Amino acid sequence: MAQSYDVVIKGTGMGEGEKVLVDNLMKAFIHTLAQRENLPAHIVFYGEGAKLTAKGSGCLEDLKELEKRGVKVMTCGICIDYYELNDHLEVGTITTMGEVVEILSNSNLIVEP
Repeated sequence: MAQSYDVVIKGTGMGEGEKVLVDNLMKAFIHTLAQRENLPAHIVFYGEGAKLTAKGSGCLEDLKELEKRGVKVMTCGICIDYYELNDHLEVGTITTMGEVVEILSNSNLIVEP
């Protein structure tokens, strides 16, 4: 049986390097995640990662597919407010820091790209 896990995304890019490269890596990570059979229970977005769930993100199609398949896509409310994305959230729900702490503290495995 596959292990349950959660994913935390705290930026628009994956790894270090030029912005175009790291942003493409993150997009590829999310796309590859959406193709897997063993999906995470939650994907929590915070910091600049909140931008990936908002209008204009190149990850929306894959994130909507993940949500359709039962993954809880959650974006930090403080971050949504900070980046003024309230009217631009395209996928998932807005979460509180209390929910984030609850999810992360009870997770069997946290994957951070």
